[in-house]
Amino acid sequence: MDPLLQEHKKHALAGFLSVLLTAVVSLIGIVNWLSLRGLVIAFLGYFEVDPFKWQAIDYSLFIILGIGWLVFVYYSQYHFKKRVLSGGLWKSFTKVLSIQAWILFACGLPYLLAGMQSKLQSDWILIVVEGIGALVLSILSAALGKKAIASDQN
Repeated sequence: MDPLLQEHKKHALAGFLSVLLTAVVSLIGIVNWLSLRGLVIAFLGYFEVDPFKWQAIDYSLFIILGIGWLVFVYYSQYHFKKRVLSGGLWKSFTKVLSIQAWILFACGLPYLLAGMQSKLQSDWILIVVEGIGALVLSILSAALGKKAIASDQN
C-alpha cells in the first residue's frame, strides 16, 4: 500500500475519533458549566447576597464559563487527535472524564455539606454516583497509565 495514502488514512481516522470523543466530553462539559453556574447561584442565596446583584454575577459567570467551555472543547479535540497519533488516547480520555466527574461531584457536595434543602432525594443518589464514577475513572486512568509505562519499558 502507498505510504502516503496510509498516512492520510491514519490522520483521517485520528480526526474522526478525536471529534467523536470531543463530542462526548463537550456534552459533559455543558453539564459542568450549568452545574457550576447553579452552584454559584445557590451560594449567592445561601450567603444572602443582594438579589439585585445576582443578574450581573449570573450573566458574567455564564459568559466566562461559556468561553472556558469553548476553549476546553477546542483543546480536547487537539489533544485527543495528538494522542490518537502518538498513543495513550484512552488514558487521556479517561483522565478528562475523571476530572469532569470530580467537578460534577464537587458541585453537588456543598448542597450536602451546607444542608441546602432544595435538593431532592434522587439528587443525593446522583451525587454519590458521581463520586463513585469519578473514583473509578481516576483508578482506570492510573491503571492505563501504568500499563502504558510498562509496555514502553519492554
